[in-house]
Amino acid sequence: MKVEISEWNTLKKLFPKLSFSSSDLEKTLKKHFSEYNISSVGIIFTNKEYIQELNKHYRGIDSVTDVLSFTLDLKPLVGEVYICPEYILEIVPIENFEEDIIRNIIHGILHILGYDHKGKFTEENKKEKMFVKQEKFLREIWYNGLKK
Repeated sequence: MKVEISEWNTLKKLFPKLSFSSSDLEKTLKKHFSEYNISSVGIIFTNKEYIQELNKHYRGIDSVTDVLSFTLDLKPLVGEVYICPEYILEIVPIENFEEDIIRNIIHGILHILGYDHKGKFTEENKKEKMFVKQEKFLREIWYNGLKK
């Protein structure tokens, strides 16, 4: 599995004291998603204007969002995950920022793998199959790996 991380500085500008590096993230994603048939995934950090533009163009929703994912090819499975750290920083407490970045990356990759959900990640629907899998990956990746 190939993992390409783009625009890392977009994340570092907002949160200069990240506890993990882009290479740590790349290695961890490869390790935890290697059993899946993903050939390549791009993780792109972007600003609010660009993710809003993508959201409007591809989903018809004219608003900023935290994560968007795109499946570019099925055989081999290739996808991209766009993350907006600027927006995430506005909606989660600062002490949960790094964890939520990882949660959103996992969320985007699960969409590429074909998982879907009905609504937002809330107490009421966190038992949906996708969210259960997402939080399992989060425990493995964040709490048993990247978190320092």
